[in-house]
Amino acid sequence: MHLPPAANGTGGRWSIVVLFLGAPLLFAGNMLGARWLAGTVPPMTLAAGRWLVAALLLLPVVWPWLRRHGLGAVPPARLLLLVLLGGVVTVAPQYGAASYTSAGNIALLAAMTPLLVAVIERIVWGVTLRPAMLAGIACAFCGIGVATFRGDLSALLRLEVNPGDALMLAAILGWSGYTALLRHRPVALPPMVLLWVVAAGGALCLAPLALLEWWQAGVPPLGAQAIWGMLFLGLVAGVGAYAAYGRAVSLLGAARASMSMYLVPAYALGLGALLLGEALHAYHAVAVALVLSGVAMGTLQPRRG
Repeated sequence: MHLPPAANGTGGRWSIVVLFLGAPLLFAGNMLGARWLAGTVPPMTLAAGRWLVAALLLLPVVWPWLRRHGLGAVPPARLLLLVLLGGVVTVAPQYGAASYTSAGNIALLAAMTPLLVAVIERIVWGVTLRPAMLAGIACAFCGIGVATFRGDLSALLRLEVNPGDALMLAAILGWSGYTALLRHRPVALPPMVLLWVVAAGGALCLAPLALLEWWQAGVPPLGAQAIWGMLFLGLVAGVGAYAAYGRAVSLLGAARASMSMYLVPAYALGLGALLLGEALHAYHAVAVALVLSGVAMGTLQPRRG
Protein backbone atom coordinates (compact mmCIF):
# COMPACT_ATOMS: atom_id res chain seq x y z
CA MET A 1 0.00 0.00 0.00
CA HIS A 2 1.44 3.37 -1.07
CA LEU A 3 0.83 5.99 1.61
CA PRO A 4 -0.04 9.60 0.78
CA PRO A 5 2.73 12.17 1.39
CA ALA A 6 1.15 13.37 4.65
CA ALA A 7 1.27 9.86 6.06
CA ASN A 8 4.81 8.85 5.18
CA GLY A 9 6.06 9.28 8.75
CA THR A 10 5.97 6.39 11.19
CA GLY A 11 3.14 7.97 13.21
CA GLY A 12 1.08 8.64 10.09
CA ARG A 13 1.68 5.13 8.77
CA TRP A 14 0.53 3.53 12.00
CA SER A 15 -2.51 5.80 12.24
CA ILE A 16 -3.59 4.63 8.78
CA VAL A 17 -3.08 0.98 9.75
CA VAL A 18 -5.16 1.51 12.91
CA LEU A 19 -7.95 3.23 10.96
CA PHE A 20 -7.90 0.61 8.19
CA LEU A 21 -8.19 -2.24 10.69
CA GLY A 22 -10.31 -0.40 13.26
CA ALA A 23 -13.16 0.97 11.15
CA PRO A 24 -14.46 -2.47 10.07
CA LEU A 25 -14.08 -3.69 13.66
CA LEU A 26 -16.41 -0.90 14.79
CA PHE A 27 -18.92 -1.75 12.06
CA ALA A 28 -18.78 -5.41 13.13
CA GLY A 29 -19.45 -4.21 16.69
CA ASN A 30 -22.80 -2.89 15.49
CA MET A 31 -23.83 -6.37 14.34
CA LEU A 32 -22.57 -8.00 17.53
CA GLY A 33 -24.43 -5.46 19.64
CA ALA A 34 -27.63 -6.09 17.70
CA ARG A 35 -27.30 -9.84 18.25
CA TRP A 36 -26.53 -9.34 21.96
CA LEU A 37 -29.71 -7.27 22.39
CA ALA A 38 -31.93 -9.48 20.20
CA GLY A 39 -35.06 -10.41 22.13
CA THR A 40 -34.31 -7.77 24.79
CA VAL A 41 -35.07 -4.56 22.90
CA PRO A 42 -37.58 -4.48 19.99
CA PRO A 43 -35.91 -3.54 16.68
CA MET A 44 -37.65 -0.18 16.10
CA THR A 45 -36.98 0.88 19.69
CA LEU A 46 -33.33 -0.17 19.36
CA ALA A 47 -32.91 1.68 16.05
CA ALA A 48 -34.53 4.86 17.38
CA GLY A 49 -32.48 4.68 20.60
CA ARG A 50 -29.23 4.16 18.73
CA TRP A 51 -29.82 7.23 16.55
CA LEU A 52 -30.99 9.34 19.49
CA VAL A 53 -27.76 8.57 21.36
CA ALA A 54 -25.67 9.35 18.24
CA ALA A 55 -27.53 12.63 17.60
CA LEU A 56 -27.04 13.80 21.20
CA LEU A 57 -23.34 12.88 21.12
CA LEU A 58 -22.81 14.72 17.83
CA LEU A 59 -24.82 17.83 18.68
CA PRO A 60 -22.03 19.66 20.61
CA VAL A 61 -19.65 18.94 17.71
CA VAL A 62 -21.92 20.21 14.93
CA TRP A 63 -23.75 22.97 16.83
CA PRO A 64 -21.27 25.78 15.94
CA TRP A 65 -21.71 24.97 12.24
CA LEU A 66 -25.49 24.70 12.52
CA ARG A 67 -25.68 28.01 14.38
CA ARG A 68 -23.62 29.82 11.72
CA HIS A 69 -24.78 28.11 8.53
CA GLY A 70 -27.86 26.01 9.26
CA LEU A 71 -28.35 23.37 6.59
CA GLY A 72 -27.49 25.78 3.78
CA ALA A 73 -29.18 25.39 0.43
CA VAL A 74 -29.40 21.59 0.47
CA PRO A 75 -32.79 20.56 -1.03
CA PRO A 76 -35.00 19.29 1.83
CA ALA A 77 -36.34 16.47 -0.35
CA ARG A 78 -32.81 15.13 -0.89
CA LEU A 79 -32.02 15.29 2.83
CA LEU A 80 -35.28 13.46 3.60
CA LEU A 81 -34.41 10.74 1.09
CA LEU A 82 -30.95 10.35 2.65
CA VAL A 83 -32.51 10.10 6.11
CA LEU A 84 -35.02 7.48 4.96
CA LEU A 85 -32.39 5.39 3.18
CA GLY A 86 -29.44 5.79 5.56
CA GLY A 87 -31.26 6.29 8.85
CA VAL A 88 -34.40 4.17 8.59
CA VAL A 89 -34.28 1.51 5.87
CA THR A 90 -30.65 0.66 6.60
CA VAL A 91 -30.96 0.33 10.37
CA ALA A 92 -34.41 -0.94 11.40
CA PRO A 93 -34.42 -4.14 9.26
CA GLN A 94 -30.85 -4.88 10.35
CA TYR A 95 -31.89 -4.93 14.00
CA GLY A 96 -34.92 -7.02 13.10
CA ALA A 97 -32.64 -9.47 11.31
CA ALA A 98 -30.56 -9.93 14.47
CA SER A 99 -33.44 -11.91 16.02
CA TYR A 100 -33.28 -14.55 13.29
CA THR A 101 -29.74 -14.87 11.96
CA SER A 102 -26.16 -14.70 13.20
CA ALA A 103 -23.87 -11.67 13.27
CA GLY A 104 -21.65 -13.46 10.73
CA ASN A 105 -24.49 -13.88 8.23
CA ILE A 106 -25.47 -10.23 8.71
CA ALA A 107 -21.88 -9.18 7.95
CA LEU A 108 -21.63 -11.45 4.91
CA LEU A 109 -24.72 -9.85 3.41
CA ALA A 110 -23.37 -6.37 4.22
CA ALA A 111 -20.15 -7.19 2.35
CA MET A 112 -22.11 -7.11 -0.89
CA THR A 113 -22.71 -3.36 -0.60
CA PRO A 114 -20.07 -2.24 -3.16
CA LEU A 115 -21.50 -4.60 -5.76
CA LEU A 116 -25.10 -3.55 -5.10
CA VAL A 117 -24.04 0.09 -5.39
CA ALA A 118 -22.67 -0.72 -8.85
CA VAL A 119 -25.98 -2.35 -9.84
CA ILE A 120 -27.99 0.67 -8.61
CA GLU A 121 -25.65 3.02 -10.49
CA ARG A 122 -26.24 1.00 -13.64
CA ILE A 123 -30.03 1.03 -13.28
CA VAL A 124 -30.49 4.65 -12.16
CA TRP A 125 -27.56 6.54 -13.70
CA GLY A 126 -26.58 4.26 -16.57
CA VAL A 127 -23.04 3.66 -15.30
CA THR A 128 -21.40 0.91 -17.37
CA LEU A 129 -20.70 -2.36 -15.58
CA ARG A 130 -17.33 -3.86 -16.44
CA PRO A 131 -17.24 -7.60 -17.23
CA ALA A 132 -15.17 -8.11 -14.08
CA MET A 133 -17.92 -6.42 -12.07
CA LEU A 134 -20.54 -8.77 -13.54
CA ALA A 135 -18.35 -11.76 -12.71
CA GLY A 136 -17.80 -10.42 -9.20
CA ILE A 137 -21.54 -9.94 -8.66
CA ALA A 138 -22.23 -13.52 -9.74
CA CYS A 139 -19.47 -14.90 -7.47
CA ALA A 140 -20.57 -12.87 -4.45
CA PHE A 141 -24.21 -13.86 -4.93
CA CYS A 142 -23.11 -17.50 -4.89
CA GLY A 143 -21.40 -16.85 -1.57
CA ILE A 144 -24.50 -15.17 -0.16
CA GLY A 145 -26.54 -18.14 -1.37
CA VAL A 146 -24.23 -20.52 0.50
CA ALA A 147 -24.63 -18.46 3.70
CA THR A 148 -28.38 -17.92 3.28
CA PHE A 149 -29.17 -21.62 2.74
CA ARG A 150 -26.55 -22.73 5.30
CA GLY A 151 -24.73 -24.79 2.69
CA ASP A 152 -27.81 -27.03 2.37
CA LEU A 153 -28.68 -27.76 -1.27
CA SER A 154 -32.05 -29.20 -0.26
CA ALA A 155 -32.94 -25.93 1.47
CA LEU A 156 -32.00 -24.10 -1.74
CA LEU A 157 -34.28 -26.36 -3.79
CA ARG A 158 -37.12 -25.76 -1.31
CA LEU A 159 -36.29 -22.00 -1.22
CA GLU A 160 -36.18 -21.98 2.57
CA VAL A 161 -34.92 -18.48 3.34
CA ASN A 162 -34.17 -17.34 6.87
CA PRO A 163 -36.35 -14.26 7.63
CA GLY A 164 -33.30 -12.53 9.08
CA ASP A 165 -31.39 -12.83 5.82
CA ALA A 166 -34.34 -11.33 3.92
CA LEU A 167 -34.51 -8.41 6.36
CA MET A 168 -30.77 -7.85 6.11
CA LEU A 169 -30.97 -7.81 2.33
CA ALA A 170 -33.53 -4.99 2.60
CA ALA A 171 -31.17 -3.14 4.94
CA ILE A 172 -28.15 -3.34 2.63
CA LEU A 173 -30.29 -2.31 -0.34
CA GLY A 174 -31.13 0.83 1.65
CA TRP A 175 -27.47 1.44 2.50
CA SER A 176 -26.43 0.84 -1.10
CA GLY A 177 -29.02 3.34 -2.30
CA TYR A 178 -27.80 5.85 0.29
CA THR A 179 -24.18 5.38 -0.84
CA ALA A 180 -25.02 5.67 -4.53
CA LEU A 181 -27.14 8.79 -3.93
CA LEU A 182 -24.32 10.48 -2.02
CA ARG A 183 -21.87 9.61 -4.78
CA HIS A 184 -24.00 11.00 -7.61
CA ARG A 185 -25.96 13.70 -5.75
CA PRO A 186 -23.57 14.90 -3.01
CA VAL A 187 -24.79 17.43 -0.46
CA ALA A 188 -22.82 20.53 0.54
CA LEU A 189 -22.49 19.65 4.21
CA PRO A 190 -19.48 18.59 6.31
CA PRO A 191 -19.49 14.83 6.94
CA MET A 192 -20.25 15.12 10.66
CA VAL A 193 -23.12 17.54 10.02
CA LEU A 194 -24.61 15.15 7.48
CA LEU A 195 -24.22 12.28 9.95
CA TRP A 196 -26.02 14.35 12.60
CA VAL A 197 -28.85 15.06 10.15
CA VAL A 198 -29.18 11.33 9.40
CA ALA A 199 -29.03 10.47 13.12
CA ALA A 200 -31.53 13.10 14.24
CA GLY A 201 -33.82 12.49 11.27
CA GLY A 202 -33.60 8.72 11.75
CA ALA A 203 -34.55 9.05 15.44
CA LEU A 204 -37.53 11.26 14.55
CA CYS A 205 -38.75 8.95 11.77
CA LEU A 206 -38.33 5.81 13.87
CA ALA A 207 -39.94 7.21 17.03
CA PRO A 208 -43.55 6.66 15.81
CA LEU A 209 -42.66 3.09 14.79
CA ALA A 210 -41.15 2.49 18.23
CA LEU A 211 -44.34 3.83 19.85
CA LEU A 212 -46.36 1.48 17.62
CA GLU A 213 -44.22 -1.38 18.89
CA TRP A 214 -45.00 -0.34 22.45
CA TRP A 215 -48.73 -0.09 21.70
CA GLN A 216 -48.81 -3.57 20.15
CA ALA A 217 -46.55 -5.47 22.55
CA GLY A 218 -46.37 -3.23 25.59
CA VAL A 219 -43.56 -0.98 26.79
CA PRO A 220 -40.35 -3.06 26.83
CA PRO A 221 -38.55 -3.34 30.16
CA LEU A 222 -35.51 -1.24 29.29
CA GLY A 223 -33.11 -2.49 31.92
CA ALA A 224 -29.38 -1.98 32.30
CA GLN A 225 -28.53 -4.28 29.36
CA ALA A 226 -30.81 -2.33 27.01
CA ILE A 227 -29.54 1.08 28.14
CA TRP A 228 -25.86 0.10 27.92
CA GLY A 229 -26.53 -1.62 24.58
CA MET A 230 -28.08 1.48 23.03
CA LEU A 231 -25.26 3.65 24.38
CA PHE A 232 -22.74 1.21 22.88
CA LEU A 233 -24.48 1.17 19.49
CA GLY A 234 -24.89 4.94 19.42
CA LEU A 235 -21.24 5.56 20.31
CA VAL A 236 -19.58 2.71 18.38
CA ALA A 237 -21.83 2.28 15.33
CA GLY A 238 -23.52 5.67 15.19
CA VAL A 239 -20.42 7.86 15.71
CA GLY A 240 -17.16 5.89 16.01
CA ALA A 241 -17.46 3.72 12.92
CA TYR A 242 -18.51 6.60 10.67
CA ALA A 243 -15.81 8.91 12.04
CA ALA A 244 -13.03 6.32 11.66
CA TYR A 245 -14.14 5.40 8.16
CA GLY A 246 -14.43 9.06 7.13
CA ARG A 247 -10.89 9.73 8.37
CA ALA A 248 -9.60 6.69 6.49
CA VAL A 249 -11.26 7.98 3.32
CA SER A 250 -9.61 11.40 3.78
CA LEU A 251 -6.17 9.78 4.13
CA LEU A 252 -6.40 6.93 1.61
CA GLY A 253 -9.17 7.93 -0.75
CA ALA A 254 -12.58 6.28 -1.07
CA ALA A 255 -11.48 3.33 -3.22
CA ARG A 256 -8.68 2.15 -0.93
CA ALA A 257 -10.56 2.87 2.29
CA SER A 258 -13.61 0.92 1.11
CA MET A 259 -11.46 -2.20 0.86
CA SER A 260 -11.29 -2.24 4.66
CA MET A 261 -15.01 -3.03 4.82
CA TYR A 262 -14.32 -6.49 3.43
CA LEU A 263 -12.82 -7.34 6.83
CA VAL A 264 -16.22 -6.92 8.52
CA PRO A 265 -17.42 -10.53 7.92
CA ALA A 266 -14.19 -11.99 9.30
CA TYR A 267 -14.43 -9.82 12.42
CA ALA A 268 -18.13 -10.58 12.92
CA LEU A 269 -17.73 -14.34 12.48
CA GLY A 270 -14.73 -14.54 14.82
CA LEU A 271 -16.13 -12.26 17.53
CA GLY A 272 -19.59 -13.82 17.24
CA ALA A 273 -18.07 -17.21 17.98
CA LEU A 274 -15.83 -15.86 20.75
CA LEU A 275 -18.24 -13.53 22.57
CA LEU A 276 -21.73 -14.77 21.68
CA GLY A 277 -21.06 -18.48 21.27
CA GLU A 278 -22.24 -18.54 17.67
CA ALA A 279 -21.27 -21.71 15.83
CA LEU A 280 -18.82 -21.62 12.94
CA HIS A 281 -19.40 -24.08 10.09
CA ALA A 282 -17.55 -25.08 6.96
CA TYR A 283 -20.09 -23.24 4.81
CA HIS A 284 -19.06 -19.98 6.51
CA ALA A 285 -15.53 -20.38 5.13
CA VAL A 286 -16.88 -21.14 1.66
CA ALA A 287 -19.26 -18.17 1.81
CA VAL A 288 -16.53 -15.77 2.99
CA ALA A 289 -14.17 -16.95 0.24
CA LEU A 290 -16.82 -16.52 -2.48
CA VAL A 291 -18.03 -13.13 -1.26
CA LEU A 292 -14.55 -11.66 -0.84
CA SER A 293 -13.44 -13.11 -4.19
CA GLY A 294 -16.49 -11.59 -5.87
CA VAL A 295 -16.00 -8.21 -4.24
CA ALA A 296 -12.30 -8.25 -5.15
CA MET A 297 -13.10 -9.12 -8.78
CA GLY A 298 -15.70 -6.40 -8.93
CA THR A 299 -13.82 -3.58 -7.24
CA LEU A 300 -10.11 -4.07 -7.87
CA GLN A 301 -9.00 -2.69 -11.20
CA PRO A 302 -5.75 -3.68 -12.90
CA ARG A 303 -3.07 -1.01 -12.73
CA ARG A 304 -2.45 0.53 -16.11
CA GLY A 305 1.03 0.90 -17.44
